[in-house]
Amino acid sequence: MSYKLSQLAPLPELKHVHIGKTIGHGGFGVVKSAVFEKNGVSKVIAVKFVHLDMARQQNITTDMLAREAFIQRECRHPNVIQLIDFGADINWVWFAMELGSNGELFDKIEPDLGVDEDVAQFYFKQLINAVSFIHSKGVAHRDIKPENLVIDKNGNLKLTDFGLASVFKKKNGSKRMCTTACGSPPYLAPEVVSQKYDPEPSDVWSCCIVLFVLLTGQIAWEMPHEEDTDFRYYMERKGEVLISPWNKIPLGALSLLRKVLVLEPLDRLRIEEIKQHPWVAKKNKFADQNDMCKDPMRLTTSLLVNLYINLSDAEFNKISQMSTQISKPAAGTQPPKYVMDDTQPAEIYKENFRPIGGFSASQEVYTEHSKRRKLKEDLDDDALIFATISKDPASLQFLNSGSLVNREQLINAKMSNLRIEQQRCPALFAESLTRFFSTVALDQLLITILEALSKLGLCGYLGENDSELYVENLRRNDLLSGVITIPINGRDSSKAPIVGNIKVSRMADNLDVRKVDFLKIKADPLEWRRVFKRVTILCRDVVYVEK
Repeated sequence: MSYKLSQLAPLPELKHVHIGKTIGHGGFGVVKSAVFEKNGVSKVIAVKFVHLDMARQQNITTDMLAREAFIQRECRHPNVIQLIDFGADINWVWFAMELGSNGELFDKIEPDLGVDEDVAQFYFKQLINAVSFIHSKGVAHRDIKPENLVIDKNGNLKLTDFGLASVFKKKNGSKRMCTTACGSPPYLAPEVVSQKYDPEPSDVWSCCIVLFVLLTGQIAWEMPHEEDTDFRYYMERKGEVLISPWNKIPLGALSLLRKVLVLEPLDRLRIEEIKQHPWVAKKNKFADQNDMCKDPMRLTTSLLVNLYINLSDAEFNKISQMSTQISKPAAGTQPPKYVMDDTQPAEIYKENFRPIGGFSASQEVYTEHSKRRKLKEDLDDDALIFATISKDPASLQFLNSGSLVNREQLINAKMSNLRIEQQRCPALFAESLTRFFSTVALDQLLITILEALSKLGLCGYLGENDSELYVENLRRNDLLSGVITIPINGRDSSKAPIVGNIKVSRMADNLDVRKVDFLKIKADPLEWRRVFKRVTILCRDVVYVEK
């Protein structure tokens, strides 16, 4: 069930802050990009708005939100998202914080493939540095998972979302055990479901599950419990697992995982021991002497090279013929409550629209940061469409160069132009890469999307059998606002919910080109990317691909 933002109390006006577009949705609020301006200096930030009534419905109190802000403010570290300010009115609580300009780390992870070993080691070491620091402050995060790891403009990892964090150690060194079971099941440690647990080794366990996913593109198990067959198999063999995907993990990393992923918390490597482990301590080609990224462009290229969407006949037939692993929700099942932003953001990125590359100011690309502008017709439509789409980093997923090496070279060649675009529109890169572009007629695009969702058991709209009437209603929305929203509601292979929206929006008024965004509400990030890839492959006839 969604609550439209326009139907809730107005967002508070923040001093020196100009609110932009929504870059994230949650169960009781939204995250928006914004520009903070003071004394002639401006900075792009993120602002998380929490609707108090909706938070209370999920047993989140104002005191709990204030504690989250206090904890995050005390945890200032290069690999932790910095809290800039915090406040509230009678309807909303807001957190102004540093923007993860390159979005979620796991938005860049290819399912069933993962990332290169050097990339995994670089980000794991930064994660360990962040967790080591907050532990030194007496704080345990207790919710280390993919959604809470973002990347800044320089390619560095940032730990975020301290909503479940707990102060477990006082300044005098005395510690207390935690009693609240919290976290995401695939990432939490086995002891967390017990009555009392030490949050330090449980955080370390979660870090190593993140490492496993980085290296394999898969979760190790759905839950660390003996009823889970994968977990039981691992424990019965004391980590000596030689089947896929464990056999894909480099030996050094595998040695580390086996020394941390053990049942008894006291038997796990401590953080200082992890830092000294040979695989962690070895020199990394992306890191400087402080473990920060020394070559953002090279790192970004390595991160993106595996994110390829293959629209070949073989892949299309594979998705078309496979018995779907995604099941429809049980009859009567209601999707979780969330806030859907149906408002139009203000124009805040005026610097985005300076003339470049021979384009005049009237040739500005339509984005949701701006009012609609006409693109001048100095170039033919094909050239304008290419110029529009090529500025979006999501277009890199469709570059087909015949081989991994050639694809890396092609991405690297395009990165310099994209870095310029990132300076003009930071929030664009903070968005998920789960989107494609289309130049076909609107009816054809909508029908193709709906057919793909139906095949995958993901139709989230009412009246599924009357698609013509549904398309007609969607077309009216396009005429009114230029934005169409199609709900997604289903289950993944582990029966966990997959809930989100597909948003179809016009990129320019005088061009037949639309952006098709897949916006996750509730789903494992790897499963959400699988959904995006499968739908996109089934929609290949309407997907724009650079010639």
